[in-house]
Amino acid sequence: MGQRRFGRSGRWRSFVLLGLAVLSVALGLEVAVRALSLAPPLNRQIAGLMVPDPYLPYRPRPDGVWMSATASGRFRYETRHSSLGLRDVEHSAEKPFGSFRILGLGDSFTYGSGAEFEHTYLVRLERRLNERRGRHPQIEIVKAGIPRYFPEPERLFLEHYGLPLHPDLVMVGFTPNDVADTVMGLDAVKPTADGALMTREAAEIGPAGYWLFTRSHAARALLSRWVAHRIRAEHPLFWNDIYVAHGRHEDAWRTVEAEYRRMADLAAGQGARLVILHIPDHPPWRRKTAYPAARLSAWAAANGAYLIDTLPALKAAAAANREIYWSDDLHCTAEGYGVIAEAVFRGLQKHHLVP
Repeated sequence: MGQRRFGRSGRWRSFVLLGLAVLSVALGLEVAVRALSLAPPLNRQIAGLMVPDPYLPYRPRPDGVWMSATASGRFRYETRHSSLGLRDVEHSAEKPFGSFRILGLGDSFTYGSGAEFEHTYLVRLERRLNERRGRHPQIEIVKAGIPRYFPEPERLFLEHYGLPLHPDLVMVGFTPNDVADTVMGLDAVKPTADGALMTREAAEIGPAGYWLFTRSHAARALLSRWVAHRIRAEHPLFWNDIYVAHGRHEDAWRTVEAEYRRMADLAAGQGARLVILHIPDHPPWRRKTAYPAARLSAWAAANGAYLIDTLPALKAAAAANREIYWSDDLHCTAEGYGVIAEAVFRGLQKHHLVP
């Protein structure tokens, strides 16, 4: 009996010692990962903000208010959302009599990530258009940029939420990562229960894995690498091929153009026209950077649409040593959005797209 009792207590002691050893190793690993900053930062910029939608992959929470920041936290700013879930003021369903309404679609650049609301390019453009001399109708811009959107969800927004607002002009911002997001597909990211965005590959780690991901630097370092490997395996991206004709992402480019064709048709059904705004990625810029604008300009000319290229204006601002993009972020500064707004203003005037 005594030997049996001793054997049991010995086994329990071994289990306890093993557990303590595992815990010590885990704690040591966590401390080391934190000290060396080996884990990617936990992106809480849009956590709690996104909700499911019957037509869209997700959208910002209606009437939501959130504090956002650039990647390193260098600049913090508030984001407020309308009852439609847009970073915008409220707009009546019926267009005000005698006004000219523009619907501005796009991704985080159109949303204005990295700037206060009044410094985003659509707000500045609206103000600039209304400050023109002479007689002209009141210009109203519905600011419908949503982070991580690309042509397919933008077309879905236009179809289900934009057309009922009766726009006179539809503007859609294009950035080269729209091609990459098209490769990834409409179900690439979904909102979690707490309103963050999660990739479909990350969803495979399950609730327990997500809990560890959000609370442990060591777990986040390991899981993020596993998720990145899964994404590369399932949807390989070749960034240089976005900037060449007939490259490995030619099918994605043709899908982008097909979505723009559908947008142009939807707009034309209400007597509106489509304008595409080319907004380049973060510099440095090379010769290949001009390819998207050249391709979209040719497409627009053949399809009754218009292309406004903001790259030349941004290049000139960069050459003058103006800080137009955050050094720690992929998005524009307030000054950069001002350059885009002015370039779009001049393009709209040049093509006589606003009365």
